[in-house]
Amino acid sequence: MTISAIPIWLDCDPGHDDVIAILLSCFHPAFKLVGLSASYGNAPLENTTYNARSVITAFGKGHEVTVYPGAKKPWVLEPEYASDVHGASGLDGTTLLPVPDCELNVKESYLDAMEKAIVAYGGEISLVSTGALTSVATLLRDRPHLKKLIKYISIMGGGFDVGNRNSHDSAEFNIWIDPHAANFIFSDPDIKNKCILLPLNVTHKAIATAEVQERIHANGRSKMRELFYELFKFFEHCYKDAQGFDHPPTHDPLTLMPLLEFYGWEASSVIQFSYRRLDIYAVEHENSPDLGKTCIEKEYELSEGAGIMVGFDLNIEYFWEQVYNALNQAEQASTIERGR
Repeated sequence: MTISAIPIWLDCDPGHDDVIAILLSCFHPAFKLVGLSASYGNAPLENTTYNARSVITAFGKGHEVTVYPGAKKPWVLEPEYASDVHGASGLDGTTLLPVPDCELNVKESYLDAMEKAIVAYGGEISLVSTGALTSVATLLRDRPHLKKLIKYISIMGGGFDVGNRNSHDSAEFNIWIDPHAANFIFSDPDIKNKCILLPLNVTHKAIATAEVQERIHANGRSKMRELFYELFKFFEHCYKDAQGFDHPPTHDPLTLMPLLEFYGWEASSVIQFSYRRLDIYAVEHENSPDLGKTCIEKEYELSEGAGIMVGFDLNIEYFWEQVYNALNQAEQASTIERGR
C-alpha cells in the first residue's frame, strides 16, 4: 500500500553512517525530510553542523533542507567524541565533500524549528535520532505538549550483550555519551511506547561488505559514488583498528526501515522487522564500569502495545537496495558532478 511521503525530522551527528541516513532521507521516495538538526556526538558541534551542510550541498539540497545546530553537550556528563571511528572532523577520508552553499540557521533554535514542524505535521511526523538522544529529550522535557503530536521516534542506540564503549565494552556510543537523556525517553510513559530502537544487535548485521562497497563504487563512474566509496574505505579502516571488524557496520540509516512498515509504505513481509516490546534503562552512574549499558527491565507481549519496540532483525538485503536506489537519485542531483 502506497501512502504520501512520511514526514521526518532527522537529528544526527555526521558521521559516516549518518551520511547514509541523510541520503535516504533526501532521496527515498517514502520520506519527506522537513528539517535536520546536527548535534554533538561523533565530533564537536561546529564539525557536525559543517559536515551536515556539506553533505546537503553535495546532494544538491542546500536550498531545500534547513540545517539547525542541535544539542551541544550532554545533560550531565562531559562530551565525548568518536574520532577513533570517524576521524577528527567527524567525516574524515575524502576530499570530495564541497564547501557548504547553505548557511547554518542560527536565527531560530532547533527547539523552535522542531516544534513548528511537529505542529505542522501533527500526528504524522516521526523524529529520527542517529546520535545522542540529547536534542530529542530536551525538546520533550521542555515542551511536553508536543509528545501527543509525534507518531514515532526511531532511534539508533544501545545494545544487549554487545557494546563498544566503557571499560567493559558493554555500552553503545550514542547511549553512553548521554545516558540521562536516553533514560528520559526510555522511561516517559507518554513517549516510550512510540519509540523504535535499533541497537547494535541488528545494526551489526548491516555490514558494508566488499561486494556492497564495489556496487556503491561502480568503478567510480561518478564523483558522488567516489565520495561514498572513499567514506566507506576510511570507515572500514577505522572500524578494523578500533573494533576489529573486517568491514564496517552501517548503523544509523537502519532507523528509517521500520517506518516504511509502520506507515504502510511497504509490507511487513518485505521489511521483516523483528522486534520485542521492552522496558529498558541505561546505566547512569558515572563511576560505573558499565556506564551507558542498556538493560532490560520488563518484556511485554507484542499485542499489548506497551514498551519500546527494540529491533533484533530486518531484511538487510532490502535495506541495501534502498541505499543503491537513493544513490542513483543522488548522482542526478549532485552539485559535485557539475563542479559547483
